[in-house]
Amino acid sequence: MRTRIFFIFLTLIGFAITSINTSSQVKASDGCTAFSGNGINNWYPFAYRKDDGQLTGIVVDGTHEALKRIGLTLNIDSDKPWKRILYDLEHGNVDMVLGAYWNSERAEKYHYSEELGTDELRVFVKDGNQFSFSSPQDLIGRSGMRLLGGSLGDDFDTFAKNHLDFIEVPKSDSMVVMLQNNRADYGILGYIEGLQHAYALNLEKTIIPLAVPVLSNSMHVMINKNAECASRVDDMNKAIEEMRADGTLQKIIDDHLGLIKQ
Repeated sequence: MRTRIFFIFLTLIGFAITSINTSSQVKASDGCTAFSGNGINNWYPFAYRKDDGQLTGIVVDGTHEALKRIGLTLNIDSDKPWKRILYDLEHGNVDMVLGAYWNSERAEKYHYSEELGTDELRVFVKDGNQFSFSSPQDLIGRSGMRLLGGSLGDDFDTFAKNHLDFIEVPKSDSMVVMLQNNRADYGILGYIEGLQHAYALNLEKTIIPLAVPVLSNSMHVMINKNAECASRVDDMNKAIEEMRADGTLQKIIDDHLGLIKQ
């Protein structure tokens, strides 16, 4: 009889502990309802601000859709320079950066999303200052420009550090103006991004891309590992894969490409 009572007592204790754990898990998951994020305001067509200040683009809209599919929302921060956006990510002021290339140093610090697009990078020059280009080695001995705080991937970053002369520019559209004013021999920009900047500044016939891409990088979201919803990154990535399979991601890409002046 005592053995039976003791067994019932243990069962009730175990049931109570399970109930407490379940309650804690529900409470913890209830706290995860949204990611906060930000992206640069002129990285066409991946992340850019519309005239009303709303952040949009392939990466932004793709992330909105992926999070919607797993029951989360995306709250966008106010417009800030790229360097400040990276600072905010590192210090937990935002959960994710909407648009980034992969590199190993960042991958140690942050989660990465699945690929949300591909950015072809070109060497832009002032018309009349073209030069023969077939590989990064052809940039040696010339003055170039790149975005301040930007990474172009492990291989190119290492090559650039060892062999190239770069001015780091706070805003990508400033490269177009600086090329026009002969401040450098070339600037490295996303192909569509550079064309859009040149068009917006009425310099599309003056600042032009060289024919051969310098490299092609996949586009991702970077996520702070300490974000409240960081445990949902795998779910978000599964949603991105589903979007790729069902054609949703390609439609988002096509829609934004159709809005860009080239």
